[in-house]
Amino acid sequence: MQCQTQREPRAWSSILLTAAATACLVVLAGCPGPDAIRPAADSAPLQRAEHLARAGDHRGSAHAYEEAASSADGEPRAGALVRAAREWLLVPSVPDASRVEAALAAVAGIDPQSQTGVARALASADVALAAGQADRALASLHALGEAPPGAEAEVQLVRAKAQFALGRAFDGVRALIARERFLTPAEVTDNRRTLWELLRAAAARGANLGYPRGTDAMSAGWLEAARVATQGRRNPSAQRSQLADWTNRYPSHPANGALLAAMQSDATPAAQVPVQVALLLPLSGRFSDAGEALRDGFLAAYFQQDAATRPRLKIYDAAEDASVAYRRAVADGAGFVVGPLGKENVQAVTRVADGTVPTLALNFIPDGDPLPARFYQFALAPEDEARQVADRLLASGRRVGVALVPAGEWGTRVLAAFQTALLAGGGTLAASRNFATGTTDYSEPLVDILGFDESQRRYRAISTAVGPLQFIPRRRDDLQFVFLAGQSVQGRLVRSQLKFHYAGDLPVFSISDIYDPNPIANQDLEGVAFTDIPWMIDEDRAVADLRNSVQQLWPANARRRGRLFAMGFDAWKLVGVLSGNRAPGAEPVPGMTGRLTVDAAGRVRRGLDWAIVGADGQARPLPPPGSEP
Repeated sequence: MQCQTQREPRAWSSILLTAAATACLVVLAGCPGPDAIRPAADSAPLQRAEHLARAGDHRGSAHAYEEAASSADGEPRAGALVRAAREWLLVPSVPDASRVEAALAAVAGIDPQSQTGVARALASADVALAAGQADRALASLHALGEAPPGAEAEVQLVRAKAQFALGRAFDGVRALIARERFLTPAEVTDNRRTLWELLRAAAARGANLGYPRGTDAMSAGWLEAARVATQGRRNPSAQRSQLADWTNRYPSHPANGALLAAMQSDATPAAQVPVQVALLLPLSGRFSDAGEALRDGFLAAYFQQDAATRPRLKIYDAAEDASVAYRRAVADGAGFVVGPLGKENVQAVTRVADGTVPTLALNFIPDGDPLPARFYQFALAPEDEARQVADRLLASGRRVGVALVPAGEWGTRVLAAFQTALLAGGGTLAASRNFATGTTDYSEPLVDILGFDESQRRYRAISTAVGPLQFIPRRRDDLQFVFLAGQSVQGRLVRSQLKFHYAGDLPVFSISDIYDPNPIANQDLEGVAFTDIPWMIDEDRAVADLRNSVQQLWPANARRRGRLFAMGFDAWKLVGVLSGNRAPGAEPVPGMTGRLTVDAAGRVRRGLDWAIVGADGQARPLPPPGSEP
């Protein structure tokens, strides 16, 4: 009898069985073996499970494997539970948490002392990956030690997936390159395709594509290819020269040929746009500077599209009455409207839009406000940045900290977004205070949030009882971070005064306002980590060339105008994405303002980059969570 198992090489959460697991399945299927389980009585659920798996009924197959396991012992039971876990992870139309819970239950039923060690470790690792716990997946593989003969390829594949999930692109690439030693030539081709898919997806999520000095050309070539593809999608005008440069540097790299063509296709996705697009911006009045910066960024991206496929563009001044400008644009034949900018103007447009023309507003309106159909919102909201700071802290194991924000409505919104995200992830905000924007002395709020008052009270109580003592105040010792929302001048003062108050060792995390492109303005900010848009901190040529052009044109106002220019640039890209009632899928769209996705409410969400201020005041990429300084 010949026993076969199915293989799905492209499924992220599938369990890839090793030779040891296959041997268990041979026993389960009734093939000769010392621990064969009553074949006449127990082969029925096993055969039914395999039939259901082939038919795509993964839920039914999982139940049948569990039934087979219930009447088996030893290795046959372990093998059936491994297959049950695999099938649970493949069940469609079931929430991820439910699938993972069922798969975990199956794996938990395997005797840790069983001989199905490799299969159990791989099952545990894939369940952990499906649960978003890539570090646990690596721990399962580490417990194996050296992979036994016949299992090396599968172990390396799962290891690579875990590394990519953790944002460690270099380690993921190295694992898949090492895997090729255990594959046939045909399998090597599939492995390289898998490598590219995982690498491209990781790059789209913002993984670090750097590599150490002395890295071999094979690994460096893959990472550089992903960088080129991502940057090409961010700024299509730079793609041709970058691809040519990559080919010259890596002429014999396996990514040349078919994969290079795929790279070029990724870098220049087809834009589906209507015949006519309208742009509504304040081009007069007090917000005209912002409107002009957005317009210039929009036009820069618009003119990158081939003239033969470029739609007509009409620009309207929406400074006075955005609803009137909107009606006029629709009457003029607009098939897509971008704008307006101000929050009140956006709300005015929502009252007259009827959903027949897709619209991308350039601001967020309050949650709960009624929205017409096909209405999207795009903004550079500081709340988004604050939430991502909280996510970063939680991912790096920093769960208890304090916050310092400016007084006023802006600071209140930022603090609320940060605190909500931190608490939702199991973190604790031990204390928070605000400060007046014009102050230079932050001692009072710092002493309060750092817990020095309690130290002072203890000192007074002891000195009253025993007499005067030499005293050095101590902050509370459970704090793991300071979240600071403010500009660079405020950040410098807070950083210096943290050191004065014996808290210079506390890591400081912030949002984009903390960083100034002028390194001199960042003195004393060394070690401050912050999140920002690629436009501000990405040094890849596709971003840097365009940014430098803007800084040369408007040197006096490059920072503020640059952010709005980048937003306008991405607004044009979103026209192509959102036309025809489409929205970005699971893979974010690389943009100048971040990695762009659209949520269920039609809001454009931005995955941002991370940097840390160096001793010279320059921003440097921040390593993945858990490994930052």
